[in-house]
Amino acid sequence: MKDKVRTWINSRYRVSFSKSGEDIQLFKLLNKFQGKYLDIGCFEPITFSNTYYFYLKGWNGFVVDPNPRVKSMFSTIRPKDQFIQRGISSYNGKLTYYMLKENLSSMNTFNYDFLVANNLTNYIESQIEVPLCTLEELVDDFDLYNKIDFLDVDVEGLDFEVLSSNNWEKFRPSLIMVETDLSLEEDLNSPIYQLLKEKDYKILAKLVQETNGSGNLIFCRSDYSVNPK
Repeated sequence: MKDKVRTWINSRYRVSFSKSGEDIQLFKLLNKFQGKYLDIGCFEPITFSNTYYFYLKGWNGFVVDPNPRVKSMFSTIRPKDQFIQRGISSYNGKLTYYMLKENLSSMNTFNYDFLVANNLTNYIESQIEVPLCTLEELVDDFDLYNKIDFLDVDVEGLDFEVLSSNNWEKFRPSLIMVETDLSLEEDLNSPIYQLLKEKDYKILAKLVQETNGSGNLIFCRSDYSVNPK
């Protein structure tokens, strides 16, 4: 009963689940009550989710994460989504995935240097080998061409590798959101910005989460008409 009441309240009112209200801003920009997302590095179904707000509004999509622990959570809480346990990178193979203790699990990563830079190596609880594929292969495997409105990428330091592995001639979501730990000035000279600009996307905004400027960048396909309510 409690879960039904919570779902009703969350779907009826503007309750954000993102860290800085990104989900509500994106929903306004997309201006659709039915659509599909591809959430790479989805973490948990509700906590810090950039797509749960969409799910409650009638959307569904594909949620991708290397962490096997969250599969059952998505099956229970978001059964209309398809969970895919994979790592997305610029090459195929397998890679070590570092899993931190539960209260830090949002920063699980393939990127050991990220853990070093953030003083997190002492919190590693386990390591698993996870299969990798490129974004292009993922889109091919699940036939996502012309189906995804919103691409969310949050993979703790390997976001550029994910984006650079896409076939931008064939897979072009309307909106893209990418996590960044850089300042805004650095973002405008970053490989991610240069890549998406080259692929004919324009930057719309940055929503910050920390005083150092880290947060999420929002990009829009140049031919997409943003017309929020």
